[in-house]
Amino acid sequence: MTVAEAPAPKHPVRQKWWWWLLMVAVVVGVIAVAARPAPQTGASDQRRFALSAQLKCLQCVGESVGASQAPLAVKFRQEIDRQMRQGKTNDEILNYFAQRYGRQVLETPPATGWGSLVWIAPVLATAAAVMMLTMTFRRRRGKNGAAPSSEDVALVTAALADRRDAGAAPK
Repeated sequence: MTVAEAPAPKHPVRQKWWWWLLMVAVVVGVIAVAARPAPQTGASDQRRFALSAQLKCLQCVGESVGASQAPLAVKFRQEIDRQMRQGKTNDEILNYFAQRYGRQVLETPPATGWGSLVWIAPVLATAAAVMMLTMTFRRRRGKNGAAPSSEDVALVTAALADRRDAGAAPK
């Protein structure tokens, strides 16, 4: 059996639909697992790790306090532990470090002033990309969706007739 004679899948549209459904389910599952909020109270290791991941190591380049073994990062983690045992909230602990070392110690940029551009720019870029894709697809659909002219229909009909006649001729 040649490639040209291979049978077409029974349900090609349904097969694509199931793959998309499976991909959406996996993405939703990953997001649901990753979006679990960190504990806001108590002195657990999970909370300490979540808080230390939100602070930059001031002695290291590109590392958080949670990932660094620098002496200053160790002191930061000890201070986080001390404040957690005192019953302080996550915001109070992060504000303590921001007031003491400046806002640059925070991994997450502020959502006010110039820092808000970090949060707004990706949303605007995504919206612009979606709009451009939509316009491109509409333009293509408009060109390809036009009805064929009578000349085109006549050419196709003649070509199909020639093909049928050539296929019926003995070899």
